[in-house]
Amino acid sequence: MNKISEIFQAWVSAANPTPEQKQIAEYRASVCDSCEHKTHVAAINSFVCGKCGCPLSKKVFSPKPGPQACPLAKWEK
Repeated sequence: MNKISEIFQAWVSAANPTPEQKQIAEYRASVCDSCEHKTHVAAINSFVCGKCGCPLSKKVFSPKPGPQACPLAKWEK
């Protein structure tokens, strides 16, 4: 899967997640909450991943398996 496809699918899923996607996203967000790379960007009043720059509200919906989706391989699912 190329990066553009991954990003597009994550944004689509974030707009209308299935119950399973929502559960996975909630788990991933909880992992990000304690990550030292979670960064607040005042200009957009949102959090991003400090390693890849993705907005976390969408990144957590990546269709890739957890260790492949997180640039630090911190997500188990």
